[in-house]
Amino acid sequence: MLKVLLVDDEAPILNNLNRVLPWQEMGMEVAGMARSGMEALKIAEEAAPDLVLCDIRMPVMDGLTFIGKLREMGLESEVLLLSGYQEFDYAREAIRLGVKEYICKPIHYGELGNKVREIGTQIRNRQYKDKLYNSIPLFQELPAAEDSAKKTPDQLMNLAAKIISERLSYDLGIEEVAGRIGISSSYFCLLFKNRFAMTFVEYVTQQRIEAAKFMLSSTDKSITAISSGVGYQERRYFTKVFQKQTGMTPKEYRDQKKRTEMP
Repeated sequence: MLKVLLVDDEAPILNNLNRVLPWQEMGMEVAGMARSGMEALKIAEEAAPDLVLCDIRMPVMDGLTFIGKLREMGLESEVLLLSGYQEFDYAREAIRLGVKEYICKPIHYGELGNKVREIGTQIRNRQYKDKLYNSIPLFQELPAAEDSAKKTPDQLMNLAAKIISERLSYDLGIEEVAGRIGISSSYFCLLFKNRFAMTFVEYVTQQRIEAAKFMLSSTDKSITAISSGVGYQERRYFTKVFQKQTGMTPKEYRDQKKRTEMP
């Protein structure tokens, strides 16, 4: 069973998250519930959750600060962010911290359940790949850089993901990221595919589109500004990539989100 931590300062939402979703049916169990980041950290330290559902705005310690502390503790829990906060900086910080999914408040529990199932599948696939990867010796030349040689494959890929998230608005290539973490391009590609189950280009595209989706639904920024902000200088090309990834244009996506959020 995958362990889940629920974090929200609003008791009704927290209780609904615990009761409404069919956790056992999804192969998950709620390992703890917290109403603040500080309380959530204590639970996370003991339970080491596989998945965290966390609100952004909370007293004492907000959601993003909590996630940052979670990463400092070495926990790689997947995070599904509950967001009603319309700030571009929050979107960028969430992506930098490895937040892959988000649900805008008010919560649509059907949509939330679908995302939780999807993330659960990703976690199980990664756990299986990690187990398989660690059981097979790699006849691969070790990285030459001293600092990189001390890092595990997971640590190297976490660093790569951080670099990618910080440079989504720039042109980005394998050689640049591999060079910055101190390993060869061929070794980087091997580790990257094992960790993320996709190519570098597919991953960067996915991250850019996720960032764009977050901004389209959570901010009033123009589509042109969002396009530039996630690394696409031509709006027409951005629209083409976005439509290929989501099945709809950026405008259609934004309009759909507005309709679903209407009371």
